[in-house]
Amino acid sequence: MSDFPVEWDDPADLELTWEHDSMHMPFALAPMSIDYVSMIMDGIRYSHEWWDAPFRLPIRYINGYAYMAVRYLVPAPHGPAFDAYAEKHRAFIAESEAYWAETAMPEISSTRLWFMETPVETMSLRALADAWTDAWERSARTWQIHFIAIRGAYQITDDLSDFVESVVPDAPPGAALRLIQGRFGRLHDAEVWLDRLTSMVRTEPTLRTAFDVGAPPTMEQLESMPGEAASRFLGELRAFLDDHGHLGGSFDDLAFPSWIEEPSIVLGDIGRRLTVDGAPTAEERRSTLLAQADEEADRVRALLAERPEDLARFESLLDAGRRVGPLTEIHNYWIDRLTQSQIRAFSIRVGDRLADAGVIDRAEDVFYLRRDEVPGLLRVPVDRRGLVAERRATHERQKAMRPPATVGVPKVVSGEADRFDGARYEATDDGTLRGTGASAGVVRGTARIVLGPQDFAKVTPGDVIVAPSSNPSWVPLFTIAGGVLCNTGGVVCHAAVVAREVGLPAVVGLGDATTRIPDGALVELDGTTGLVRIL
Repeated sequence: MSDFPVEWDDPADLELTWEHDSMHMPFALAPMSIDYVSMIMDGIRYSHEWWDAPFRLPIRYINGYAYMAVRYLVPAPHGPAFDAYAEKHRAFIAESEAYWAETAMPEISSTRLWFMETPVETMSLRALADAWTDAWERSARTWQIHFIAIRGAYQITDDLSDFVESVVPDAPPGAALRLIQGRFGRLHDAEVWLDRLTSMVRTEPTLRTAFDVGAPPTMEQLESMPGEAASRFLGELRAFLDDHGHLGGSFDDLAFPSWIEEPSIVLGDIGRRLTVDGAPTAEERRSTLLAQADEEADRVRALLAERPEDLARFESLLDAGRRVGPLTEIHNYWIDRLTQSQIRAFSIRVGDRLADAGVIDRAEDVFYLRRDEVPGLLRVPVDRRGLVAERRATHERQKAMRPPATVGVPKVVSGEADRFDGARYEATDDGTLRGTGASAGVVRGTARIVLGPQDFAKVTPGDVIVAPSSNPSWVPLFTIAGGVLCNTGGVVCHAAVVAREVGLPAVVGLGDATTRIPDGALVELDGTTGLVRIL
């Protein structure tokens, strides 16, 4: 592959299949983003040791792209070792709520407060060097918590799904997940607040005019508007950003800002909501989701009416699924998005100090330094502008590359996969794409290729979003769309969960939808069968 050269430092790597993690890191990573992803991988390693996993997930950065492989620690067949691994997760289901409440949230809250209170702008550079190390160590700890906290949640969704699929005839993928929908509290809270902000604009003529003229107003324009209505709106918006503003990072890449850093993303979401009349509110959607969940549960109960032992098993799984299952997405809100927002904002603040010291030209140049280089440059500032320029040029070249899905040993395409990553299918002869039906419904709409917040403005009501992947930061965009297609994922991936929570038909795990489907094409998707047609 002359356009994507691959060099191997370890000959043993050639014996593995290395897959590009296009779900979490679809684009080339700048140097500090590589360090951030490596920190995430350290959290995975920590959990694998914690659970005595029978495998490890090594990572390699090839031309700036993150590739992972599976290295087994036990001889084939691997099944028995994986069964024992799952049993440890199953035993943790009962402990998950306590771990989250008593360990995870206190540590997350403490770290959040530390980031808020650390006086980056007034500390001495030497003290800031120590704070930099502390910031990364605290962030690393949240990722350790992440990969402990999620195991019980994903295990119960698997167990519930396995059971329901065994008793419900022809149950489509993800059918069991409807049983626990509508219970992702913090995502719902954010949606309720966005409804309120949109209503304030809709009912106040001066605000509505400001949003109706071209692009949504900036924070500066809103601040200069006279009148009590604008002042109230700004107060509500700032309170929303203080509470939920760490959302916004589209992928696990420090290149993507959060809402608190870029309020224009939220203002754009409000502007798009204003173009939709009569859409259900967040409260109405949640009521519908909960009612559907109860209907699905009653359907399963009816099937098991003459099988008391199976019915008791179902009720036990359902109860645990509804209590613990929502952590599959709540953790992303509190760890993935918050940790990334904190370390990105902190890095930029440190970057300002480095720019003042003549190390770099501007704050964002800090992302072209390596994590371990920063403390030394704070203690003894040295001009690194030339190095930054070289690394930036390399990064720009890498961004233009098209990374292959796999390198090393070729991967066999299979319909078998776990519920998070999903299966992969080849396109049919007639060009029909097939993925995993993640959220039920059939819809036709105009395809809009969305690679991040810079493309959100392209989406109009009823459009079908075509994206590499998504996470809770995309909730506001999903609420106006007609459907969503993702390159990656399975029925419990973040895109699937978010789509179900807003009642949006979705197909995930399509592989190359963002390159195969032309922007502006008319498409039809079936969120049950996973079939997608370009019309």
